[in-house]
Amino acid sequence: MTALFTILVTVLIGIIVLGVVTAQVQRGFADRLAETDRISRLAEEARFQIADATGWQALVAADVAAVGPQEALADDAGNRSALLALRADVEAWLDDLDLTGTTPAERAAFEGLAPAWDSFFAGDAEVVALLATGEPEDYVAAMTSINDGAAGESYGQVLALVDEVQASAQSRTEELRAGQRAAEERGRLGLVGIGVLTAAFMVFAVRKVTRDVAQPAGRISQVADALARGDLTQRTGLRGGGEISRAGSALDAAVDAVSVLVGQVTTNATQTDAAVGELRDVTAQGARAAHDTSARAGEVAAAAEQVSRDVQTVAAGAEQMGASIRDIAQNAAQAAEVAAQAIREVAATNDTVSRLGTSSQEIGNVVKLITSIAEQTNLLALNATIEAARAGESGKGFAVVAGEVKELATETARATEDIARRVEAIQGDTHGAVAAIDGISRTIARINDYQLTISSAVEEQTATTAVMSRGVADAAAGAGEIAQGITSVASAAETSARALERVDGRVEEVAGTSRELATRIAAFQV
Repeated sequence: MTALFTILVTVLIGIIVLGVVTAQVQRGFADRLAETDRISRLAEEARFQIADATGWQALVAADVAAVGPQEALADDAGNRSALLALRADVEAWLDDLDLTGTTPAERAAFEGLAPAWDSFFAGDAEVVALLATGEPEDYVAAMTSINDGAAGESYGQVLALVDEVQASAQSRTEELRAGQRAAEERGRLGLVGIGVLTAAFMVFAVRKVTRDVAQPAGRISQVADALARGDLTQRTGLRGGGEISRAGSALDAAVDAVSVLVGQVTTNATQTDAAVGELRDVTAQGARAAHDTSARAGEVAAAAEQVSRDVQTVAAGAEQMGASIRDIAQNAAQAAEVAAQAIREVAATNDTVSRLGTSSQEIGNVVKLITSIAEQTNLLALNATIEAARAGESGKGFAVVAGEVKELATETARATEDIARRVEAIQGDTHGAVAAIDGISRTIARINDYQLTISSAVEEQTATTAVMSRGVADAAAGAGEIAQGITSVASAAETSARALERVDGRVEEVAGTSRELATRIAAFQV
């Protein structure tokens, strides 16, 4: 079989190699045909260019006859500008011309296009010069140059070069197509030969398989049928290096392994039956223990729930106490703010009273000044009275006035003395008021200090109460979690009990399966 496989692989490799070689040859022909086609298209493009150039040249001559040389020969005139644009395109085309894959003759022909175009455009310059004169005889000479002169000769040169290139490309194309057809024929003959060899190989392979496979396969089939009936005493007895022989040997080894396995399964089935009995007792004990655990866990869960409720009650009380302390702290803070405001107002009042004392002192100074003025006025009045007495009869009127002035000065002195007494009384009262206000300020300051102390203590108590509330709340949450955990334990214990009961049922099923397995194993002949 290995030899047959080797031959088959060799044939397949030959087919693949032939196909690859044929494809590469065809690809080479296709590439060269594409190259000759490109060269032929380049030549055809040159043909179109020279035809366009002569056409534009004739149209320019017609424009000269129609509109005159000045307008028709301008660089921006329609037909003339088209001819100039074509010249730029031709020069760029010649510069970019790719002559890869051309023969020497084709390359020489393409290289001859540039001189031919130079000759054409030189002749075109002569034609333009003739047309520019506007003379009829020069117009006739220009048309003669276009048709039979330098322009016509250049046109003929370009066409001759193009025909030469196209003829060469056509010849090469025909040769390549002939070679391509010959390569296709060789590939076809190769495939036919390989097909004949393959058919001969298949005939040989069928005969060999019939001889080397049918009999061993029959023996293998007999052993397989016996194995299906539970008879492990049959063997193929095949030996050798062929695939069928190795399959027979493998089947014999498999039957031997099954025989050993059946013996081991029989032993294990007996041991399993004994282990199942022990497992049945253990699961029964586990189920009873799980039921007991579930009952105890239920009792603990009830106690934990009661503890959780008590702790929650304490937490609620702590929260209420915290709220009350927060109210006290808020009121104490407000009282401290009121005391501070009172201190500020007392200080303002003290400043006002102090300014009143200063003002009364200034009034006293003014009164002293008025008293001094009154005394001087009284002295002046006395002097005036004396002078009036000296004057005699003529000074009586002046004496009367001096007397009145003296009386006014005296009254002013008495009034200023009364004002001075009153100012002194005001100053005394002001000093007393200042002292009293200072006492009030100190008292309010002490009250403010006490309020601040109370506020600080209340804040500390608030923080302590908050910590205590959080602790009690955490304890309540923990107690609740403990209760939930105990409940989960009880539920898990109950679930375990039910699971153990189901395990006990499965154990009975395993015991039945073990007995059935032992019965089935007993049907094998070892």
